[in-house]
Amino acid sequence: MFILRLILLPFRLALTIVGSTVRIGFRLGALPARIGFRAGRLMGVRGWLFLVVGVLIGLVAAPMTGRDLRRKLQAYLGSPDSGTSLADKVAFELAHAPRTWHLTQPEVSVRGDEVVLQGVVADDDARDELGRVASAIPGVTRVDNRLDVADATAQP
Repeated sequence: MFILRLILLPFRLALTIVGSTVRIGFRLGALPARIGFRAGRLMGVRGWLFLVVGVLIGLVAAPMTGRDLRRKLQAYLGSPDSGTSLADKVAFELAHAPRTWHLTQPEVSVRGDEVVLQGVVADDDARDELGRVASAIPGVTRVDNRLDVADATAQP
């Protein structure tokens, strides 16, 4: 935490300096006009400074390294040099899609352009949702949904 404060110290000093009211006087007819703190904040240095500070904080607090993020993005986008297969793309999408990341992840296999999902899920809705998300991935022509629904009465 001390290192973060030390890194942000120059930015805090810059904000203190810029934080004072900026007044620019000019004549509009006979009345002087002023651009105050709020207009300067929206249009000027302060907005850019907050953008830079936000990016730096995002980089410091990033949950993974840039190399890991680049590898995941390449796997997701299926760039030619990533060497990922259709099964890897489908598994990645199911694990990261907003509608399916929280569900039990199935085993994914591929036969040609057909994706086969196998495993056990909690209910019919989860089964259908996993099949829908898998069928929406580019390169998938058909989904063979072999997911079994766990029997709630059989559990102790």
